[in-house]
Amino acid sequence: MSLPSRRMPSDWPEVRLDALCDVQAGPSGRAPQQARWAETDVSVINPASIQHGQLTEQGQTYLDRETAEDMYRYVLRPGDIVCTRIGDTRRHALVSEEHDGSLLGGACIRLRPDGRILATYLNHYLRLPSVQDWLSSRITSTVVPILTSAILRDLRLRLPPHDRQQAIAEALDALDQQVAAHREVVRTATRLRDSLAPALLTGAIELP
Repeated sequence: MSLPSRRMPSDWPEVRLDALCDVQAGPSGRAPQQARWAETDVSVINPASIQHGQLTEQGQTYLDRETAEDMYRYVLRPGDIVCTRIGDTRRHALVSEEHDGSLLGGACIRLRPDGRILATYLNHYLRLPSVQDWLSSRITSTVVPILTSAILRDLRLRLPPHDRQQAIAEALDALDQQVAAHREVVRTATRLRDSLAPALLTGAIELP
């Protein structure tokens, strides 16, 4: 990846992603999964589970615990980053405590940062348009886009000192919270509009 040409701080070295993270693709074989959850089941994170940079229950499938125990390589921990590797490869999300112990789905890739890079910083870095463009240019050209582990391992990034990573991540997290709040306002207004429109347009409700 070609990094920005402007002068970078001297203490921000260029580092390959695989020097900072364990990169693990999801299982290639498909274990029997089910759409409904039972008390003893373990959730599986799939591409559809990643919405607006967050992991959600949407698109999750489930494995019985006995089967899941044989897939320990794919267990997710807080601080991991899950990327979509098949389909819309621009999507990724940080794993929180809520999804501790979930399993990595076959159509995803897990990044597990080591102590030199903060997961929150890396999560924001992966959103950079220049990073997304570089990844898109390397993706296998097929009907369905496929992002490989090898492509991600070859990604190069600038690595600021820890305190700078923390400050950058906190600033962008705060903006993300504002975006999420505005998105919720839009959803609420849309639901209200959709519920009122039929009554207003048919005269069931009259305006003063």
